[in-house]
Parts: sequence; structure tokens; C-alpha cells
Amino acid sequence: MRSKGGALSFGERGSGTILALAMVSLAICLFSLSQIVALNLISQQRLQGVVDAMAVAAADSLRGLNTGFPCPTAGQLGLNAGVELDTCRIVDSEVFISAHSKGVGIVLSANALAGPSS
Repeated sequence: MRSKGGALSFGERGSGTILALAMVSLAICLFSLSQIVALNLISQQRLQGVVDAMAVAAADSLRGLNTGFPCPTAGQLGLNAGVELDTCRIVDSEVFISAHSKGVGIVLSANALAGPSS
């Protein structure tokens, strides 16, 4: 392929391949990022459910419906689910629980309050 000046010129051959590879790479990166966000959202909801169960178990233990002391009961339940208990406060007949777990790249935390229905 000779141009008018006599030098060899390949034009833009192969540029479509590079563009296609760039678009595929961008799509893979965006998909991976969305999966990380979705996994953290699911992990946060799972953590909130476990912390709610911990608070209910501690409140039941406080009222005498379960055996054991409230805060160690909540801590053991969290330990079984892979959640670390941060705070366990008992005020009157209500139990406040705060706990955390590690997500993908971040630390997730949740709070729950449980007590008798009034």
C-alpha cells in the first residue's frame, strides 16, 4: 500500500479491534463494580437481620423466656453468624444492640432495639 508520497501506509487497519477490546474491558469493569455494590447491600441486609435477632434473643433472655444472660446470649448468637457485638445496653426492659461485620472492602454496622410490646 503506497500513498502518494511513496511511503508505506497501513491506514486505520485494526482500530476496530482495539475499540472492541476497550468496550469489552469497560463493560467487565462496570459489571464487577456493580457486583461489589450489590454484594455489600445484601451483606448489610443480612447483618441487620442478624442484629435484630440478637436484640430479640437478648430481650427474651432478659424477660426470662430464654436461659442465660442477655448480652452474652446476643454475643454468642452474633458469633455464630459471623457478626461482632460492639455494644449491648439494657435500659429498664429494653435492649439496644450495636454490631458490625466486614463487607467487601468496608465495615458494615447495624443497630437494633428490642423490648416488650406496650
